[in-house]
Amino acid sequence: MTITTHEVDDIAVAEVRGQINFQNTQTLKDLFSELEARNQKAIVVDLKETEYIDGFGLSVLVNLSRNVYKGGGKLSLSCLNRELQRIFTKTKLDRWFDIYESQEEACRKLKRGGGKPRTRERKTA
Repeated sequence: MTITTHEVDDIAVAEVRGQINFQNTQTLKDLFSELEARNQKAIVVDLKETEYIDGFGLSVLVNLSRNVYKGGGKLSLSCLNRELQRIFTKTKLDRWFDIYESQEEACRKLKRGGGKPRTRERKTA
């Protein structure tokens, strides 16, 4: 799994590539801890290039969203492929998360405006 992050105004966008599973959820947790430490209030998790997510990955996303909501923030997901849509529907997590067809739509819903993206990349072995 590789996670690339960038910010547009006050919105953090995390683009996740590969599979999210029990072997690499710590990378996702570390990123979310960093965002929480920066008091990030608006987060989009772009799953366009995510092939699969298991129960551990779903748990990490649910816990992140709880922490963000408790802090007065908002978390949205974007670009789920068919398999991910099926997983989120089957687990009823499509009711828990705001899910958008595009990253741009998710960002627009969180906050209007533009800005210059800053990029950072994380990789797991």
